[in-house]
Amino acid sequence: MQIWLIILAVFLTILILLLIIPIELKVIYDSQEIEEKASVLIKYAFIKYRIYPKQKNIKKTTQADVDAEEEKEKEPFSFEKKKEELEKYIHIFKLVKRDVIRILSYASKHAVVFDRIEIKSEFGFDDAMHTGIFTGIYNGFVYSIIGVIHHNSNLKEMEVNLQPVFGKKCFNNHFSCILHIKTVHIIIVAYNVLRLYRKIKNEGRR
Repeated sequence: MQIWLIILAVFLTILILLLIIPIELKVIYDSQEIEEKASVLIKYAFIKYRIYPKQKNIKKTTQADVDAEEEKEKEPFSFEKKKEELEKYIHIFKLVKRDVIRILSYASKHAVVFDRIEIKSEFGFDDAMHTGIFTGIYNGFVYSIIGVIHHNSNLKEMEVNLQPVFGKKCFNNHFSCILHIKTVHIIIVAYNVLRLYRKIKNEGRR
C-alpha cells in the first residue's frame, strides 16, 4: 500500500510542476503587398513545437496553380482598396474592443506575461497625398490598439515603427509577439480568445 502512495505522490508532484511551468508562445506575422506568412511556435520546458504552419507533403505544381498565382499578382494594389480594408478593420476593432480589454485584463492578472511585442510597417502609394491621408488613419488605428494593450496588460517591452514611404507603392508589415502562459489558466484564456475570434470572423463576413 505504501508503494502506491509514493507513486501517487510522485505523480501529483509531476502534475503540479507541469501546471506551474509556463508555456512560451511566439507568434510571427509578415506580409508584403499580396503575400502573407505566419508562424506560431510554443516552448514548454525543453520541448519546442511548431503549431503553424505544419509541415506538409510536397505536391507537384499544376498549371492551374500557376495561373491562380499569376491572377493573384494582377490584383490591384490601390489606395482606395487599402483604405477600405483599413476602415473595415477599424469598425471591427470598435465592436470587439470591450471583449479585448476583458480578455487582456484577466490574462494579465491570472495567466499571461507579455514579454515583447514588435510592430513594423512600411507603406506608401504613388500619390504623396494618398500616402499622407493613409498615414493619419493607419497610425490612429495602430496606436489605438497599442493603447488598449498598454493600459490593460503587463507588457514588458514594445517596439513600434510605422514608416510612410512617399512616391513609392508598397505595403509591408511585420508583427511578432512573445508571451508566457500559465498552464493552469490556459483553458479559460483559450476559450475567451476562441469566442473573440469567432466574433471577428463573423463580423468580417458582413
